[in-house]
Amino acid sequence: MTRELPAAITKTLAALGANLRLARERRGMTIRELAAQLNASVPTIISLERGESTVSMAIYAAALNFYERLEWLPDLVDPQFDREALRIELAGIRPRNRR
Repeated sequence: MTRELPAAITKTLAALGANLRLARERRGMTIRELAAQLNASVPTIISLERGESTVSMAIYAAALNFYERLEWLPDLVDPQFDREALRIELAGIRPRNRR
């Protein structure tokens, strides 16, 4: 990255990485075994588990798929959960003139 990420993003990615590491460890897997399962390199898995922003979304998705959580990914930006967009849309609705 050419610039620093906001602290909230860095913190969230670190938490995601820590959770992915814990999921691997609870399954008794080594980093090398997970790398083979995800078709990724060992350094990439280390970066993934550190929550580094340089890891591609595809690797994060592959890890979520491996841990049977991929179905959650689209829900992150599902329109039904986008409160700000709903607020904007509702603010734009004008009541009809009654005659």
